[in-house]
Amino acid sequence: MKRESNRGRFSNVRRCAGLIGLWVLSALVFSGHVNQVSAAGPERGGTLTVAVEADGRGFDPIKAGFLSSQARSVAMAIEERLFDMDAKGKLVPELGLSATPSKDGKTWTIKLRKGVSFHDGIPFNADAVVQHWERLLDPKNRFRGLVTMQPIESVKKVDDFTVRFQLKHVWVPFKDVIASTNGIAAYIPSPKAMKEGTQDLAPVGTGPYKFKEWIANDRLVVVRNPSYWRKGKPFLDSVVFRTVPDMQTRFAGLKSGELDVILTDRGASILQAREDRSLKVYSSDATGAETFIFNTSKPPLNDVRVRRALSYAWNQEFYIKASYKDTIAVARDPFGGTIACGDLGYRGFNPEKGRQLIAEYGKPVNLELQITNTPRGREFGEIVQRLYKEIGVTVTVTPLTLGQRNKKVFAGDYQMTGWQLFDATDMGPTLYANLYSKSEINFSQYRNPEMDKLLTTLQISANNKERQKALCGVAKQLNDEAVFLYRGAIRYSAIAKAGIQGISKVDHGIVRVSDVWIKKGGR
Repeated sequence: MKRESNRGRFSNVRRCAGLIGLWVLSALVFSGHVNQVSAAGPERGGTLTVAVEADGRGFDPIKAGFLSSQARSVAMAIEERLFDMDAKGKLVPELGLSATPSKDGKTWTIKLRKGVSFHDGIPFNADAVVQHWERLLDPKNRFRGLVTMQPIESVKKVDDFTVRFQLKHVWVPFKDVIASTNGIAAYIPSPKAMKEGTQDLAPVGTGPYKFKEWIANDRLVVVRNPSYWRKGKPFLDSVVFRTVPDMQTRFAGLKSGELDVILTDRGASILQAREDRSLKVYSSDATGAETFIFNTSKPPLNDVRVRRALSYAWNQEFYIKASYKDTIAVARDPFGGTIACGDLGYRGFNPEKGRQLIAEYGKPVNLELQITNTPRGREFGEIVQRLYKEIGVTVTVTPLTLGQRNKKVFAGDYQMTGWQLFDATDMGPTLYANLYSKSEINFSQYRNPEMDKLLTTLQISANNKERQKALCGVAKQLNDEAVFLYRGAIRYSAIAKAGIQGISKVDHGIVRVSDVWIKKGGR
């Protein structure tokens, strides 16, 4: 990875419709760089430029810890999982061919795909899978997601192309974990790159594209894998992931033709793009939520009265209209409409009750809000200051780069900041990771025995009704204790030039570049 003056990493985030058929006829050159395969089908060649908001943390699961929503597209271009998952929750083969549970549900036997190699020539087999998972499960390595993986007792090699996951108990979310697009643990890296310590900044996988270069705070480039096991894929010669923090700059770059695809959640740009025939907007709703998190371990936010006061003073509807132009929905729980829980005690906007609670607290409340130094972050800070001033709370806004802000949150050196509760098909592991007392990514540092009981039920219960009751219980306690506030439901959006083909949607915030191709004259 080349480095410039600022050091960064790809950071701080339902499934794409099937594969595009390829009818290979003849190679015709156009515009000096794109070969037309068929007038009616995908065309091969060219370079796609995708703009994302921020550089990121890296791709070694131990060093990076997790994937932000904007790093997922890169991870999926380079690496692969054992399985994908369709909209109905059915496993779709990738590096794995089948996953068979035992009668008691505590053992999963997975058959692996033969004839696949990593980009460095190392063959993909059971050893690669076992080494990856043993590294994650070893407590000495302090993988951030280990607390969530506790139900996995061991991963063993049965033969060269069969592995067996032994669970301590039935674990309903197991399929979701091994097929997760969000979870860095699901992506299988090269054993050689891991051993040499290069995977974090120069990732090696089995995916459709190979890593070429990463210039910090500028771009990450991948090139076509000529030996990819899916014959005919990918269509592009290369993909450049450009880091463009400012959304207005991203949108201007898209309009000028400098960029082909931008990931965004900015309502004004989305609405403008919908009216522009030269652009296409792709959106996918998800579970999880855009959140506003508190460090509950230190005064004054360790006092539930203060947090509840802030909850009453927070006007989510106003924020969504001002910041998102009503392009996302209001969130009252983290389930995105997938679970009906009834009344969860969500507090609506009521500043008078907020003032009463601050008066009951009886001390001045002065808080620091850390924001990302972007138009969106600054807008968030101004709204928070204005709303909380109405209840007598003084908010100091501290602008930081995304990397600086994240580093402070990981270290517990913050009071309030905007965050995201990552989406998942099964929200159990996500909630467990974010809220369980002993979790390393419980950034709110909220510790409550009753919450731990509910989260443990999500981990160990095989009864769907019992798990749903626990999910609703978690959501209700979140609202009651004001552990964090909701800034809106998650809706991932991408805007692309009209000639960029193969994007069906952006599930989990991912542009699946293996499916993308450039239409002749499409720029």
